[in-house]
Amino acid sequence: MSTHNISFRVLKEHTGDDPLKREISVCASPDELMKLDRDGFLIRESVIQGDWLTSLRSALDRLTDAEWSKHRQTNSDDELPTRSWGIILRHLLDKDSAFHELLTWPPALSVARAMMGPLVRLRGLSARVSFAGVEPQDTYWHQHLRVVANPLPPWFSRPHAIDCLIYLDDVNELTGTLSVIPGSHHWLDREPPRLRYQELPGEHTFSLPAGSMVIIHSNLWHRALETRSGKRRMLILAYTPCWLRESPHGGPAPENGLTRDLIASGDPEVLELLGVDGYT
Repeated sequence: MSTHNISFRVLKEHTGDDPLKREISVCASPDELMKLDRDGFLIRESVIQGDWLTSLRSALDRLTDAEWSKHRQTNSDDELPTRSWGIILRHLLDKDSAFHELLTWPPALSVARAMMGPLVRLRGLSARVSFAGVEPQDTYWHQHLRVVANPLPPWFSRPHAIDCLIYLDDVNELTGTLSVIPGSHHWLDREPPRLRYQELPGEHTFSLPAGSMVIIHSNLWHRALETRSGKRRMLILAYTPCWLRESPHGGPAPENGLTRDLIASGDPEVLELLGVDGYT
């Protein structure tokens, strides 16, 4: 994996502070960052392997088992939904320490800082697990952070965010491939067609080995195809500029969640990433 350094100076005269200096060792080349800006996605194959991959799978399986019943509308196999996204789990950092290493993981965090500036926060760590079963568990074309006014105001602030899709299983025709439309994150005048599951012009579809990560702009048009065999476990590590509010999805964090101990550590980087500190 190529790396290069970026030196940031954040001017903060209004606070009476000296400029904030940040040296970022970016786990990507300048050309890869240009590609991410142009296409809206960057692929990292097999960046998580071995014991760490096993640990993340086990932790996600534990949470899936614990929360499965409350995520299903019914326990009767005769009344299953006609279509679903499987199970979506939120607030993973609060629920299992096995995920804590992802909080400051350089292959994801350094790219977020390179693309959006040195002051970023973790908008959330969630997961989606899809299974082969009675109902199709695919997703329609969608985006993750769509807030665009029409007509565009003169001082419109385009929302930028990065989602790191981390696949803990092989992604293929059986488990459900990923499809994206390159460059669609730049389309401010349109949205994906409502509830469309079928192919769209310009679509690119990917198969990936387990432990791979796809870094996407949150407004990239994308979809996941149906899981037809086994299961597909995916983590979603989401970053925004530090002044954006935390994700509203999944409701409030659990009481006495594990991030309480992370905050108590007083680590400035952790406080910034969890939205406790980092901007004025």
